[in-house]
Amino acid sequence: MARQHILLAESRPNLQHSLGLMLKQADYRVSLAESTEAALTLAEDLNNTPEAVVLLIVDLDSASMDACRTFMQTLSASALTVPYLILAEEIPDQTVDVLKKNGCLACITKPFEPQTLLRRVDEALNRLSPQNRQSPDRKPENTRFETP
Repeated sequence: MARQHILLAESRPNLQHSLGLMLKQADYRVSLAESTEAALTLAEDLNNTPEAVVLLIVDLDSASMDACRTFMQTLSASALTVPYLILAEEIPDQTVDVLKKNGCLACITKPFEPQTLLRRVDEALNRLSPQNRQSPDRKPENTRFETP
């Protein structure tokens, strides 16, 4: 069985390296990007290939509504339907609600234990349909996002 491909967007090299290594040790295929934009470009390049990304993990430096809105706009503009997890230091409940209505499978507050991330990744991948690895809650035809 082919390993599932996860794309991690993290701007801090040391955290990118440690999270990437942890995911690889858990037997995931991992690609790394320094920004959300670079991650989405790579995911688009790999889309519809045997190397397609099944899950995006995005570390938002700020989980403010503005940062989340920017991320969701960038994702919508890419036309990708890849499900995602968000990592952030503080994620207000209202922001979590908006993210989850727009395809986010989980929000993980930092700092977190390594097992927490691995458990959330496993849970997210188990929720995805095996045919297209798309979140059952995500509506790909909807390119607009909800805001509070």
